[in-house]
Amino acid sequence: MDKFFKAKERGSTQLPWLSSYHSFSFNHYYDPAHMGFGPLRVLNEDHVAPGGKFDTHGHQSAQIISLVTYGTMYHEDSSGHTSLLQPGDYQLMNAGSGITHSEANAKGNEPMGFILLWVLPRHHGGLPNYQYKRFEESAPLQLVASGAPDAQAFLLDQDIHIWQLRLANGGELLHPLQTGWIRRLQLIEGSLTIDHQTLGPGDGMIPAPGNATEYLAGQDSLALVFDVPQHLYQGHIDETH
Repeated sequence: MDKFFKAKERGSTQLPWLSSYHSFSFNHYYDPAHMGFGPLRVLNEDHVAPGGKFDTHGHQSAQIISLVTYGTMYHEDSSGHTSLLQPGDYQLMNAGSGITHSEANAKGNEPMGFILLWVLPRHHGGLPNYQYKRFEESAPLQLVASGAPDAQAFLLDQDIHIWQLRLANGGELLHPLQTGWIRRLQLIEGSLTIDHQTLGPGDGMIPAPGNATEYLAGQDSLALVFDVPQHLYQGHIDETH
């Protein structure tokens, strides 16, 4: 049976410079029914006012991915990395044994938006590292990050596949699913119909178990798709490594 998550039912953090919407428990939003999707523990949609900034703060044992959806993001971290990210750019910051960083809206006259993901690693510690990538916007389906080596995708220390889905209005795609895995989709822009369910921006869905998912776009659409093994979804991640 499909599970459907409405955008308006997400938690949120509202500040003068930030509107953040949380699909899973985060910050002051806590709901034991929404704690993550296997090793995916944060799925936030953030909108940052002109000149807004996340002040320097630290992380450990988290693989943090950001996708800029509009505006320009400035990144700076304690490993010496700085970058300017444009719409469609992804960054991966592996916190390892510890890293501090800040993100800011680089423009003082226009807003900035991004999607924030945290994936728990299999193993704790290690040196922090930072990477950024951009994927072809013309490709309907791109592997963004995976626990298996791939020439184009970020390599994560976890059993998870993260896909970027881009479909033009009227586009269709059949997306195979690995046996024994389960899928969750988060729509960022546009309109998608899956199993006769139509999703709008901010909506999420876990399709009924099967060997493929069929997508139909009612508008130009952008989504992120997450695949994890069923045993990680149904059980608990061992965080004692």
